Amino acid sequence: MATEGLRKLKYSIQKCSSFSSCYVPENILIDKPNDQSSRWSSDSNNPPQFLILKLEQPAIVQSITFGKYEKTHVCNLKKFKVFGSMKEDNMIELLDSGLRNDHLPETFCLKHTVSGHMFPCRYIKVVPIQSWGPSFNFSIWHIELCGNDDIEVIRPCISWFNHYREKEAIRLCLKHFRQQNYTEAFESLQKKTRVQLEDEMLSRLYKLLVTDGNFSACENLLEKAAEEGIFSVYLRQQEYRPKWSPIISGGGKYNLVIINK
Repeated sequence: MATEGLRKLKYSIQKCSSFSSCYVPENILIDKPNDQSSRWSSDSNNPPQFLILKLEQPAIVQSITFGKYEKTHVCNLKKFKVFGSMKEDNMIELLDSGLRNDHLPETFCLKHTVSGHMFPCRYIKVVPIQSWGPSFNFSIWHIELCGNDDIEVIRPCISWFNHYREKEAIRLCLKHFRQQNYTEAFESLQKKTRVQLEDEMLSRLYKLLVTDGNFSACENLLEKAAEEGIFSVYLRQQEYRPKWSPIISGGGKYNLVIINK
């Protein structure tokens, strides 16, 4: 992955789940591929194991690079996840991937946009899931983060993200009020905030199905949606499946495979 234009981001170790012997998490700050002891190693492979990194200042974190030991190693991460947020809790999943068991550093793109807008992080959490040796502890040799920490770029991103979080919190409240049939509270909150819970068609479908119990009207609405191509993207993503149908021809029966989604 190309990282042109990105800046190396400074960070410190905020917290770790555990560490064994001299394999402290601060070891990952320096890349020493020829030093077998220059790594963080958990004292167990039982979940949850994690590292939380604190950036020197909020930034749009766009990539993460994992350095490795100069040889293959059973403690390398076969599977891991990366999360990020402005706070230690309520983090967003940024990456779900794994490392090859070799000596070459690997760089991964991190999710850094929501609804087309960039969002900043102050904390990055790396969660090991599986090592290449199934009964071995997890080890991370080196981590490098790259992105943009220009305050002129970050400030409007923080403002937008705070507004986005507030809007999502209101949507969750609206969803709860509707599920509990608190109609007055639902309508009052929606009118006051002007936050739309969902697509207008889904709201109509909910009213017809849940509130009115009008199944015929629901079918008509879904048929209209299908005619307008609303389900086209979903259908294109489905795998083809064989469907067998008997055909009678010339006195014998044959099976014909018809491929349908």
